[in-house]
Amino acid sequence: MSNTIKAYLQSNPMIARYVQNGLININSLARFIKQSNSYKEVDNSVAAIGMDIRRQMKQLPDIAKPTFDSSGQKLHIVVRTNIEELIFRKSEKNRQTCLNIFHQISQSKHFSCIVEGEREMVLLTDYSLDGLIKKEHIKKIIDNHTSGLGFISIDFPITLRKVAGVYSQVTSALFFGNISIHSFHTIGGEILILVKNKDLLKAQEILTSFLTRITI
Repeated sequence: MSNTIKAYLQSNPMIARYVQNGLININSLARFIKQSNSYKEVDNSVAAIGMDIRRQMKQLPDIAKPTFDSSGQKLHIVVRTNIEELIFRKSEKNRQTCLNIFHQISQSKHFSCIVEGEREMVLLTDYSLDGLIKKEHIKKIIDNHTSGLGFISIDFPITLRKVAGVYSQVTSALFFGNISIHSFHTIGGEILILVKNKDLLKAQEILTSFLTRITI
């Protein structure tokens, strides 16, 4: 049974952390594992599963408990509606095309943003791309185009990079609000989140409430 419980805790690190910090009752967790369809092979009693969880927890390293209190911080949220997202497979030629589009949009004074990774480049803008993406030389290099997105920018202090789990706190707040995250990017201390337009207002309310009381 130990391997089953170990696999469960490894695949659910947040639960393991909550157990380690005393925020989850081990007997309740054992009962949940016992009843879970994914762990029907666990034939032991709830008490035996609970003992195994305790053994597994003792083998885990102590979790550092970093702290962050937002009450003394100025955390700004900016939202934008009707965002379009273009994803390009990264190559030197495609990169130059993406930068040219970005420059063209910048001249129009519309919002635009580029996120560049190892394999892809992402262009975000509230500029209508309907005419642009119909051009054959651009159409063939676009991996994906999504419209109808809401954009959220959170201006976190860059020191939050040192706080383990801070990003999971943000995504968990949206999860419990039943809001799907289309994409999530970090630039310095700033967090960029894309959701569906219809979820933008609710997401803004959730994050505003969360950020005024966050203590990790």
